[in-house]
Amino acid sequence: MKNPFKGTVKTLIAVLDRTPGQTRGQSLVELTITLPIFMVMLLGLVEIGWLANNYLTLVDVSREAGRYGSVRDPVENWVPGNELTYQRMDCDDEQGSYNKYRGEFEPSYPGPTVAGFSDGVDGPLDFYDGVACAVVTNMLPMEFDDSVDDIAVSVISYAIVDTGGGPRASVTGRFPARSNECADDGRDPFNPPWLATGRDPDRFDAAVDGRRGYVFRGNHEEDGCIGSTFSISEIEDLINRTMLDETGDPITGLEASHLPNNAIVLVEIFWEHEQLLDLPFFTWIGNPIDLHVWSFFPVSSVEPTATPE
Repeated sequence: MKNPFKGTVKTLIAVLDRTPGQTRGQSLVELTITLPIFMVMLLGLVEIGWLANNYLTLVDVSREAGRYGSVRDPVENWVPGNELTYQRMDCDDEQGSYNKYRGEFEPSYPGPTVAGFSDGVDGPLDFYDGVACAVVTNMLPMEFDDSVDDIAVSVISYAIVDTGGGPRASVTGRFPARSNECADDGRDPFNPPWLATGRDPDRFDAAVDGRRGYVFRGNHEEDGCIGSTFSISEIEDLINRTMLDETGDPITGLEASHLPNNAIVLVEIFWEHEQLLDLPFFTWIGNPIDLHVWSFFPVSSVEPTATPE
């Protein structure tokens, strides 16, 4: 005699085991729907991770270069005018080569022609080219592209002054002295408006340079300004935002008036990030993606002594 429950049990087991039956092909349909979504998410994570890794590497590199400059003297270790020579926009002291790595022997300058620059004389690494080359060598195995990437190095001195409204950091100079001002700065950094005697006669330049800072290749340009993207007012805002007390409130009054004058080295890296996979459905983000990272560190050797008169 047949067991009446045998067929029922078999059916139940088939359902629990998802044995193909009337639902044949369901898993294939589900896989077809979900797999593309899963793959896009996975590939997106790969691209985001690649971007984040390169960005964080550049941040660390800019900090390392800033530390390099913080323990050196940008006045004693630099000949004025060298920032306007192509031979000083490289990492090798061999005359006639324009190398970012030693021994390359690049016979022609790999960056764009920059107005006001000349060939000049090469020599051992000094302050600004030393900082820039610290970026290039420490970013390996990431590659610095001579045709699109750039590095800008500035040294900014500032004084704590009170011209009404409370003590505030005010820029009193920006080095190199002949590459420190663009049209949107509004004034030469060596001519602070609160000084009764006016400009620094040794470093003031009445003409607008069209450049801010030492540039390594001269590739980065915004609104006719080569080099640093930070104007005088933007630098002052950045410095003043860091002047906070232990509770996070701005330092004001007598406490701020006792803060010392200081100077900083500002290192900026402009780098074109190429997507790792270069897939069509990520092109709306942009490829390449322009990255701008920066760091600044104190440089005690050029602290200003000027005070309001």
